[in-house]
Order: sequence, then C-alpha cells, then structure tokens
Amino acid sequence: MLGKLLFTSLAVAGAVNAQRNPCSASSTTVESQADLDALVTCTTLGGDLVLGPNLVIATINGIRTIRGSLIAANCVDLQQLTAPELVTIEDKFNMTSLTVLNQLNFNSLRTVGEIYWQTLPALSNLGLAAQVTQAAKVTITDTILESLEGINLVTTSQFNINNNRYLKEVTVQLANITGSLAIEFNSPSVAASFPNLTWANNATFRSCGSVKLPVLTTVNGSLGFFENTFETLSTPRLTAVGTGTEGGDITFANNDALVNVSMPQLQTIFGTLQFVNDSNVKDIDGFPKLSVVHGSIDISGDFENATFPSIRDIRGGFNLQTTAEFDCSQEFDRFEGSIVKGKYVCEGVVTNPGTEGTDPTTNGGSNGGNKKNSAGKFTVNKSFAALPALALFAAFVL
Repeated sequence: MLGKLLFTSLAVAGAVNAQRNPCSASSTTVESQADLDALVTCTTLGGDLVLGPNLVIATINGIRTIRGSLIAANCVDLQQLTAPELVTIEDKFNMTSLTVLNQLNFNSLRTVGEIYWQTLPALSNLGLAAQVTQAAKVTITDTILESLEGINLVTTSQFNINNNRYLKEVTVQLANITGSLAIEFNSPSVAASFPNLTWANNATFRSCGSVKLPVLTTVNGSLGFFENTFETLSTPRLTAVGTGTEGGDITFANNDALVNVSMPQLQTIFGTLQFVNDSNVKDIDGFPKLSVVHGSIDISGDFENATFPSIRDIRGGFNLQTTAEFDCSQEFDRFEGSIVKGKYVCEGVVTNPGTEGTDPTTNGGSNGGNKKNSAGKFTVNKSFAALPALALFAAFVL
C-alpha cells in the first residue's frame, strides 16, 4: 500500500514539474531579455514562443528547435532579432507589423513549417546564413528586401512574394510547387528565376522585369502573366497546362512591353489561351505544337499575324479581334463548328478589340476579317478531320 501511494505521489509530482517546466509549455510569452535568458537551457521548446511588445533587442540563446511557432507581431519597438543556434521552427515563423526591425540574425535556421512575414518596412536583409531549405509555405509581403538570399527551397506548397518594392531578384531552386506560385507587385524590374522548376500547380507573374522558367514542363492549374515589363517569354519545355477535371488557363494581359512569346513544346491547354491588351505583340506564332484546347482561344489587341499550325480541336470558342487588317480566310472559316466547337469570331480592323463574348461590330469593327489583301493572316493545319463536339469549357475571365 505504501509503495502504491509513493508511486502515485511521484507521478503527481512529475506532472506538476512538467507543467512548471518552461521547456514544455504549450505557449511562452517573453516580455524582456531576462525572460528569454530563462529559456537558455531549453534546446527544444515544446510550444510557441511569443515575443512581447516591449522588446527592443531580442536574442534567443540555447534553443535549437521550436516545436510550435515563433511569433513576433506588433512589436513596434523591436529593432533586432537574433537566434544563433535555432535550426528548426516546426510551425510558423510569423513576423508581422515590425515597423523598425532592421536586423535579423538566424545563422543556423534551415527548416520552417511556414514563413509568414508581413509589413517589415525597415528590413533590407534576411540574415539567414545557413539558408532555409524546407518550408511548406512562404509569404513575404511589404518589406524593403532587395533579395531573398537565404531562402533556397527545393519544394513547397505555396510561394507568394508580393509588394516588396525594392526587391531586385527572386532566384529559388524550387523543383515543384504543389499549391500556388505568385510573384506580384514588387519592383517593376524584379528578375524572377526558377532554374529547376519542372512542375507547378498555379503560377502568376505580375509586374516583373523578367521571368525565367527554363525547365518548366507541366502546370497543373493556370499560368498567368499580367502587367509585366519584359519583352520576351520562353518556356521551352512546357507541354501541358491544366487538367481534365480542373481546367487551366494561359493568360497574357496588359504586358505593354511584351513582343514575343515562345512555347514550342506546348501541346494541350485544358482551359483558355488568352492574349488581351498586349499592345506590342504583333505576331502570335510561338505555339507550333499546340493541338488541343479544351477551353477557348481568346486573342484581342493590335497583332498583325497569328498562327496555330497544329490545332485540331478547340472545344470552346474562338475569338480573334484586332485593330490590324486581318485575313481570316474562307478556308479557315470553314472550320467553324468542326475544329471550333463553340462560338467562332474572327474580325480585323476593330476599333476597340474585345475579349470572348463581345461583338466586334459594336466595337467599331468592319468586315476586315475577310479582306483578301490584308496584311495579316490566321492559319491552321487544314488536314485534320473534325472531332466530336464536346461541351464548352468555361472561358477564363479576368
């Protein structure tokens, strides 16, 4: 009986000690450097570490692993954050609204569950000497970072870099992105380079100075380029965009400097191919192997020539409207209802070219689409037989 009571007492004492053990707390809030120094013996912190609002210079010594999150939110006086031995943050590394933070020193950090950094208007350097190579999600927004040196992931589910006005380059060794990739509203000269990216789910590039995707083979969702300042885009290995169940669009919109697009291996688009308001694109001829479009082809602007020599099946509609004189040709028009399963529109000399669903004759159009001596042309491989009609796939809407 005495042994049983002793065992029970020891168990209760152990539980009490565990509760008092700062290393095993589910969440620890520190208000001063002294509070941080009290954790120096914790090589592993069992829960979250939350930095209080009064810290100015914070140094996390001793801790190598945080099993929860590291949270620094609205610490308006925090200027410097250092964690020399920290290797792993299993949950979120959250830095939000740190308006005077100007120095970050995480020289051993390599693995993070999620990086979420928002509104860090004084931070120009990451201070990640060991390089973070694992993170399931990355969101970096509203900083003055000039580069992302120190973040070098192989795989992630989300990579969202936006509104960093001084950012000059985004070069990451990612091989695949299972969720979304978005590079948007950073410096208009930002160079986005993904030299090893072979597979992505959804990818959006907006306001970029250059985009390099040399080995991208498949995009499972949509691929969009908006308001960029580069002149050329090439995806030399891209073969397919979208899936049969989810669709997937390729969109070029409002890229004023864009002149040339080359996708020489692209064969299938499960959504819509769209060019709209890309004023310097005069020739749409970078899709020599494009064979099947499950959605629509929707191109409008100032282009003079367009060619899709391998097209055999457009299961949605076809909309071509341009300000230039354009010969749609009787030979191509006869494919309406065969290659093109949806509504067919092809018109040149349109004052205000519109996207799919607009009427070119109400936008200032003439009968330029059938002019025999016009400067441009639309061509299609006429040797393909008609395919069975399928239901119209929903067109992309900006």
